[in-house]
Amino acid sequence: MLIVDDELIFRKGLGKMVSDLGREWEVVGEARDGFEALDMLEQLRPQVLLTDIHMPRMDGIQLQQVARERFPDLLTVVVSGYDEFAYAQQSMRQGARDYLTKPIEREELARVMDGLRRELEERRLRPATTGEDPERTSAVRQQAARQLTEALLKGTLTSDESLLLEEMGIVLPHPLFICLVVKLDKHSVTEERYRRGDPSLFQLYIRQLVQEMLDRHAAGLAFVPSDTEVVALLNLEEDGQAAAYARSFGDMIRRQVSSLSNLTVTIGVSAAARGLAGIPRAYEEAEIALLHRLIAGGDRVLEYEMVGGTAAPLVPDTRRWSWDGLERLIRERDADGLGSMLERRIAELCSGAPSPEAIHQQICKLLLQCYELAGEMGVAEDWLESRDIGRVMFEVCALTSREELTEQCGLLLERLISCLAASPARRDADPVALAERYMEARYREPLTLKEVADEVFLNPAYFSNLFKQRTGVTFVERLTQLRVEEAKKRLAYTADKISAIAEETGFAHVRHFNRVFKSRTGLSPKEYREAARGSLQPKD
Repeated sequence: MLIVDDELIFRKGLGKMVSDLGREWEVVGEARDGFEALDMLEQLRPQVLLTDIHMPRMDGIQLQQVARERFPDLLTVVVSGYDEFAYAQQSMRQGARDYLTKPIEREELARVMDGLRRELEERRLRPATTGEDPERTSAVRQQAARQLTEALLKGTLTSDESLLLEEMGIVLPHPLFICLVVKLDKHSVTEERYRRGDPSLFQLYIRQLVQEMLDRHAAGLAFVPSDTEVVALLNLEEDGQAAAYARSFGDMIRRQVSSLSNLTVTIGVSAAARGLAGIPRAYEEAEIALLHRLIAGGDRVLEYEMVGGTAAPLVPDTRRWSWDGLERLIRERDADGLGSMLERRIAELCSGAPSPEAIHQQICKLLLQCYELAGEMGVAEDWLESRDIGRVMFEVCALTSREELTEQCGLLLERLISCLAASPARRDADPVALAERYMEARYREPLTLKEVADEVFLNPAYFSNLFKQRTGVTFVERLTQLRVEEAKKRLAYTADKISAIAEETGFAHVRHFNRVFKSRTGLSPKEYREAARGSLQPKD
């Protein structure tokens, strides 16, 4: 037996448990990941591979696929911390003889090893047979798909690689190709189930199911280019029914996944492309179609020809889509209010936007506003965990479901609130109170709205709205009020010239002072001074 796991203590512990089962089992080697294991399999030729699923560089599923091609007689047992049957089922589809969950119980290990022993005994007694091993053929197809995926999707497949496809039994005889991109609707998986599992296992399960359907119903190939999607290439005859067949095939995949696993998927379907050279364009079209999941919702088939050719404007009405309310909640560190408002705003945006691009444009606007705020408060690096804002926007805009978009934006905004709360800069200060104190100290100067907003680390437009909401007056009205109040004191208790008082209380010139003062008090500065000395009754 060869044991593969990235944790040394687990390898040693499992090796001891195997040794304790009896002399008939020998652990001939240990590997930290799939790459090390492949070398050891070549050198040691064990009968059994016992491998963890989640490992760096090459995981257990990938190791299993390669090992089945190179060592078709190898028996594999998969070990993982994920104890749901769905993961066991996916591993069994990849050829595993059994599945163990961490922490491994001695009795369960003994049961599995006894089953492997019996199978090895039966092999020794079984007469030699000739002919093609269907499991080996399937493994070859999977290996070819993984190796040639990038070349197919990028359009860089060479003539030698095309021949390799045929040699491996993958025949694509027809002139037309239609690409289907299948994505799991994450909200169809319970949070606990998703967090406990390796997301890549969901994709492997879906890929296997799609490939089985292709084997039964159509020429084509299914593969997993990333942990978030499965790609299926349908190879069809040119009979005028290609688009209808692809739509029907996609819907069949959707219903099959739902009935077998209680999961839902959304599928983007391209237009028909001619020849291998057309596959990159078909892949791009399927991805574009899938983006419309943001608008249409999940658990459906989305065709590029239905959504990709529309001439809708890219930008929705910017007057309607404003994130100011969210910025206010971020500044007030109201995480609960933020979550509910964000969910509502994104739902409204996705329902009303004319295109996925318009949604992404507005989401980027929100993230840039948050980045500006984080920069003002000196927490941008902590907020993004030293990542580039462009990279963050790219990752967010790669999402194609409302639920994932809301969740990811929510996590980013909640982290921003946490960073702002932990920042020593203005951590416990009320920005409006700070602004008023600043104005009271400097009303004699030619203050501007932007200057005061910058002082309290607020966007000028947002500060103006917040100030009016909290005080009932505008910034200019409050500043004028402070200047007039000081002028009244100076008029009543000093003999200073009116022109000097005007200048020293922040008015540009005496004529402006006279006009503003009278509009506020009903009296000119001279009349107010005389009233204050008893000859008139002030009207203020």
